[in-house]
Amino acid sequence: MTGRPGAAHGAAHDVAIVGLGPTGATLANLCGMWGLRTVVFERSTAPYSQPRACHLDAEVARVFQHLGFEAELRRLLTVSAGMEYVDADGRRLFTFEGFERDPLLGWHEDYVFVQPELETMLRAGLEQYAHVDVRLGVDAPELAELRRTARFVVACDGATSPVREQLAIDLLDLGYDERWLVVDVMLHDPAVPPLPAIIQQVCDRRRLATFVPSHGNHRRWEFRLAEDELVPDVWRLLAPWGITRDDADLVRAATYRFHALEAERWRDGDLFLAGDAAHQMPPFMGQGLCSGVRDAANLAWKLAEVIEGRANDALLDTYEAERRPHVTAVTAMSIEAGRLIGRLAVDPTALPEPDRPDPTRWSRLPALELGAGFPVGHQLPQPDRLDEGLPDGWAWVAADEGFVAPDGVPVVVEPRATYGCRAVLVRPDRYVAAVA
Repeated sequence: MTGRPGAAHGAAHDVAIVGLGPTGATLANLCGMWGLRTVVFERSTAPYSQPRACHLDAEVARVFQHLGFEAELRRLLTVSAGMEYVDADGRRLFTFEGFERDPLLGWHEDYVFVQPELETMLRAGLEQYAHVDVRLGVDAPELAELRRTARFVVACDGATSPVREQLAIDLLDLGYDERWLVVDVMLHDPAVPPLPAIIQQVCDRRRLATFVPSHGNHRRWEFRLAEDELVPDVWRLLAPWGITRDDADLVRAATYRFHALEAERWRDGDLFLAGDAAHQMPPFMGQGLCSGVRDAANLAWKLAEVIEGRANDALLDTYEAERRPHVTAVTAMSIEAGRLIGRLAVDPTALPEPDRPDPTRWSRLPALELGAGFPVGHQLPQPDRLDEGLPDGWAWVAADEGFVAPDGVPVVVEPRATYGCRAVLVRPDRYVAAVA
């Protein structure tokens, strides 16, 4: 590593990561893939044992594919059938899935999983990188020491982020705060009792609820609680679903504040916030973990470009500039999805418009705001494992062999890449940056 541009800064590492949850572990793997000298500080010695997040989407699966985890994902993920809103008797009222989407990104739209298994995969992936130093069972040093340890520091240390607290960065309230009880069980037999095969938002005015048929034998319920309500008996709540102590083992029953918060800033000089340290959202769209992984994917290649001397430090300002509007929009979608449960419980006819086909949208989620029209800001479609033929860095993807890149960037020919232009310039995170 001698002679690298980053070595002039005198730090032993290029990047220090605080926290080895899904965001920190993804970022550490990406830094390892980019050859960055990385140190990770994590106070736990093993992945958190409880199944907190349980949903990821095609874009996140694609990030993990890029890291070489495709074989493990086939075992750890179950395709999700989507989400519906139902009345107290289980009759469908509404679904956002107004049409069937093709798996444009090379993966299905939605998956469910068991978080400890996914974190175990990510931690094991770090063993291949000799230049990634993972320090388990230790607290991160104080900020001054952290900044001496590495040229850049990324705090992935969760919703209560000690690093964010040390920086005195406030959290902005986006206007959602509710108390819910989250119940996870492992069924003894996944077919007994018979349960819905689709995520359900239960619009019952007596008790708003969410049901998630997760991976393997894992099932989750979330029940809305009144502010001053004592935690009800879990088995009484599960009884209407046909679940008794004879059918399942209780994994956890925990109360949570479902809220929407964003850090007032995500960068403090050479230090960045990512994942729950930077933003938190209610779970109704299943985008909490996804947003943290997107943070990691957006930031990692930019750190590599700057550390390797291919870009100046100003590139790192685009991390928050790109990610914050996206997180804000996704949080707004999550808030609306949660409020809709209550509205339909009061008036089952108050149905919103379902999603409709749109040739300028390749996902239900918004594009990045990169200052140009479609397809700029969208992730490149991935037919037939296209990513395996793309370089790790920048590339032009052209519809014909006659295209000559204007900037010396490698060209990959994909005859189906006809998006109203001759070729698209693809960033290292697979987003379209420009068209030709």
